[in-house]
Amino acid sequence: MELNPIITVNDLHFAYPKRSVLEGIDFTLNRGEVVSLLGPNGCGKSTLIRLILKLIHAKQGEIWLENKTIHRYSHREIAKHIAYIPQYHNVPFNYSVLEMVMMGRVSKSGFFAAASANDRATAYASLERIGIADLADRAFGHLSGGQKQMVLLARALTQEVNTFIMDEPVSGLDYGNQIRLLELINDLARQGYTFLKTTHYPDHALMVSSRVVVMNEGRIIANGLPEEVINSSMIREVYGIEADLITHNTNTWCIPTFSKGAL
Repeated sequence: MELNPIITVNDLHFAYPKRSVLEGIDFTLNRGEVVSLLGPNGCGKSTLIRLILKLIHAKQGEIWLENKTIHRYSHREIAKHIAYIPQYHNVPFNYSVLEMVMMGRVSKSGFFAAASANDRATAYASLERIGIADLADRAFGHLSGGQKQMVLLARALTQEVNTFIMDEPVSGLDYGNQIRLLELINDLARQGYTFLKTTHYPDHALMVSSRVVVMNEGRIIANGLPEEVINSSMIREVYGIEADLITHNTNTWCIPTFSKGAL
């Protein structure tokens, strides 16, 4: 299959004052992939996402979006290619769910433009596609964490782009909502959407990824198929624990090994 790069990162370096964060990152996201960035806290996953979105700027290296370097895009132009879904979202006003989702139209119509009938219809269609149209009139601030993540995903669909970047999408969600969100990502991927998501969970990377990129101490140490990249030696190197990989039916799970003391 011919690869169609959406995002290409070449020899990327980034440092905060007195602390290096990324060193020599080379990375490509191709159309139709679901790529999981896996690694411990502080390894540089979120910093890489912020650089791709042009929220911060690298001192060395290049990031290409489609056929232009990222510095040649405005933030509004980036939003015409990529939808960003943060791990949590607080808003100063208690907007309704429909109003939150309609904010995804800003890149199309402009920040101060009045919402059109088409904007409203597109937003409502996104809510229906995600399966939460019944929440349209609810106050966003009154929703559960899982419901808020679904709303943010609907807002991303309303941008009418095919590439989603998600930073720790299951952070703070209960177990049921974690699985439901992963299933939704999987369903959208089958419909042709492209995903780049960060995660702390090897199991989630195994469940919903066509490729896994492992980061540790500011570098990429592995990049490939989930079943080839996620193994006991990688878990030991990255997380400092022992774990076994167990396959049941068609699913593989990462099982940490530890000794239980007497109760």
